[in-house]
Amino acid sequence: SLLDLTAPIRSQVFLHMVGDLLRYSGANEANVDIDTLRGVCRELRDQIDEECRTFNYDDTCGFGGGCDDRTEIQLLSTWIRRHPRLRYFECLLRSASKFRAMLQHLVVPPSTRCTFVLEFKVKADEVRQLLNRFRVRRLSMIPEEDAGEKHLGNWASLPESNLHMLCLRSCSDQIVRSFIAASPRLQGLQVVDSKVLGEPAVRLPNLTSLSLTGVTTMPDDQFSRLIAGCQNLRSLYIAKCHISNTIVALPRLELLSVTHCRQLTDQCASEMLNPANNPSLRFLDLTEDRGLVSPTIAHPGLEIAWLMHCPQLTDQAVANMFQNSTSLTAANLVQSSIETALICSPTLRTLELTTSQKLTDAVVTQLLQYCPSLSFLDVGHCCQLLEPKFVHATLETILLSFCVNLRESAIVGLFANCPSLRYVELAVCMFDMTRFQRECDPKCQVVVNFDF
Repeated sequence: SLLDLTAPIRSQVFLHMVGDLLRYSGANEANVDIDTLRGVCRELRDQIDEECRTFNYDDTCGFGGGCDDRTEIQLLSTWIRRHPRLRYFECLLRSASKFRAMLQHLVVPPSTRCTFVLEFKVKADEVRQLLNRFRVRRLSMIPEEDAGEKHLGNWASLPESNLHMLCLRSCSDQIVRSFIAASPRLQGLQVVDSKVLGEPAVRLPNLTSLSLTGVTTMPDDQFSRLIAGCQNLRSLYIAKCHISNTIVALPRLELLSVTHCRQLTDQCASEMLNPANNPSLRFLDLTEDRGLVSPTIAHPGLEIAWLMHCPQLTDQAVANMFQNSTSLTAANLVQSSIETALICSPTLRTLELTTSQKLTDAVVTQLLQYCPSLSFLDVGHCCQLLEPKFVHATLETILLSFCVNLRESAIVGLFANCPSLRYVELAVCMFDMTRFQRECDPKCQVVVNFDF
């Protein structure tokens, strides 16, 4: 444990962890990263406090020796007793027999907060016993229903629990409803590949994160009512669902991820991104929503936007997003159909346009001109690029791998007109790429990759 080390040694460990942020190389860089450094230190402290007091158990590893399940669980209890400061127990089980042995013989300190990930079907009586025996804060499982009429049985009478995070896979809406009713402190809920026909008619005032994946049987109006009952949500994930007209209006929502929803319409996406509906939105992910053509993305608080693999997005929709999302700092448009879009954003720092096969020289030249804060640009696999004008005062990283038609003169201009460059990646260009490794400024790393 790091907490068992002496103070000088701990100081050296932290120095190596955040040493790059502590370097000082000029008056212009003084205190630039102080907020980042403070955040990193707080995160490291919290992580160390948690992980040094956490016991992780994976039944595929076990304790060896070929012992039976009961003996192994008793050995596990012995190991746990050796850690008096233990606060967290995290368990991944793939064996149903070992789980049943654990219900009978595992002993952990009463105040230990437990996480169980169960990769098999679990009966209602076993879940009840688990919740009664341990202080379960996080649970991921596959509920087992009766093979006949799928009678709820004991699922309808689960004991009240302290669950904070719950993941239910391949289950019915009745079971979801039972868990929600028994978990008044629930903060995060995931429902995966489940036959949910109607929204659980239960309010979730404490829920801050909701994830719905592969819920293909629930209609739009039920989605809308479920989401409306979670007014304190800060994160909403919807993936592989058949939604086309779902209403999302949440005052505290910061992260919205609607991915692999091929029926999502422009109108629905535009309403979700209306600042009047979701005023606190900061992060957006619309990856693999292939039906999107021209949604209105104009949110003044949006900071990060991912629109990967949306091949029908129009140039006008992309241009409007950068023009009207005035806080945007990072955008990912991998495999887009951008051809002539004007990308203009004074706040943008990171832009990924990999495999945008129609991307032209003019677009790249203009975006470098109209995005003065840009520091990272990825235009790898953009085969239409020939000789864009790489001119930018603060650009630090650029990826140009597999730009097979790129001319050598463009790279010469890159090094001449981008004084802040620190990393350049080249591969499969039709000229001597190693020349730039030999001739460029020592402060800039040029990577020429021939290993594919």
